[in-house]
Amino acid sequence: MRRIVCIVAVLFLAGLAGGVYLYDTYSDTRVETSRWLSSSLDNVVSVHVLSPEGSYSLFAKGDTWKADVPGASWNVRAHVKPNRVREYISYLADLTPDKYIADVDQDGPESYGLNDPKFKVILNFTGKTDGQLVIKFTVGETGRVFGWNSRNPGMVYEFDGKTLERLALPALHFLDDYIFRFDEELVDRVQLVQPFGSSWLVEKGESGFIFKLPGYLKGKQASGSDLKLYVHSLALIRAKQLILEPVVIDKEMPTLTVRVWGKGGKNHSVEFFPYEDSPDVFMGVSSWLTMPFLVDAQSVAQMVKSAFDIQSRTVMALDIGTVDRVVIDHGEARFTVERSDTGWRLRGTENDIPGIDMSLWRITNLKFEALPLNNLSKTAVALMHCRLLDADGKLLKAMTFYADPELPQGQCWMKSEDGMYYPVSSRLLKDLQGMFPAIRSNKRQ
Repeated sequence: MRRIVCIVAVLFLAGLAGGVYLYDTYSDTRVETSRWLSSSLDNVVSVHVLSPEGSYSLFAKGDTWKADVPGASWNVRAHVKPNRVREYISYLADLTPDKYIADVDQDGPESYGLNDPKFKVILNFTGKTDGQLVIKFTVGETGRVFGWNSRNPGMVYEFDGKTLERLALPALHFLDDYIFRFDEELVDRVQLVQPFGSSWLVEKGESGFIFKLPGYLKGKQASGSDLKLYVHSLALIRAKQLILEPVVIDKEMPTLTVRVWGKGGKNHSVEFFPYEDSPDVFMGVSSWLTMPFLVDAQSVAQMVKSAFDIQSRTVMALDIGTVDRVVIDHGEARFTVERSDTGWRLRGTENDIPGIDMSLWRITNLKFEALPLNNLSKTAVALMHCRLLDADGKLLKAMTFYADPELPQGQCWMKSEDGMYYPVSSRLLKDLQGMFPAIRSNKRQ
């Protein structure tokens, strides 16, 4: 009797262990099959999408991605934003089903409409063992989304009704819409061409950008800071709309052409043309974008810069550290200010004059607001003469300021040592007038 009890106990324990094993195996299988995708999507090299929004293919080419978009009368191959592709693949891989239906037979998915799906994705991978992954989605009568994938063909997954909102995207969602693509730091030549306006060409040399065109500015310095800002603004301009269907463009005379060269001579160009008699929109053709595009008139206006706008308009160069004495003649009064241990001191007094360093800095940053003249207007009146001297009394710079009612508000004339009269901001003059008023005795200090 005792022997029978022992045998029964052994059989019971064996059965229990087998049950536990089968349960664990079943649980592992269920977890595996309910994970939606049983392996990662790290090595995807192409994505083919078929949805109500149209069909297109995204494929990796070197370090970039491109798209093939079939059209009604032509096919488009375009540059793609890689981050958009990565986000799309990541979202697809991270989907979490609300329910799963296991052990469907071969015809099972058809009962969920997956034989004729509303949405289909085919992914290809770099590794030969990964093969091809086919994913299908359809929307049920209740609005729920059912999904199927070829890695778990015996499973159907149920998702939230909003799942397809981030998957059924048009091709335009992925296409690059920046009209230029270049490395701003490598730009060494820029050209702007207008048929009825200012055109220019600048090229980077050892001392910065130099004008090649127009002829009257050839060899003159261009403003490096203004050009850097201009190039940066070009790199940020995006198309308002990409045109995937063929259009007829009259390329005889573009309204505006902008060209940018990088080191090595690579040319990036954009041309703009009038669009259907619409003054608010221009059609563009770019060496980067492979299809025509539309840009609003304001963006085009931002690209229009005259040669005057980008030339170096600094009136004079000055090493502030060499200035030891400033002599101001304002009206009948003369003021001499000398550098001291405590700052700048008015000669013959113990009074320090604040603001001289700022005024010297403003002198070095004075820019002419319009083309300089050889002869001064008859309406101009001299207001102040300023001389800058070094420690030995040698003249470094001299300038005379004039008021003129014919100038725009906020401007005055400044005569430089080259004898030319430059229209400049009157802010410096007003600062000096405030520090050295003309209403005082005729005694010169």
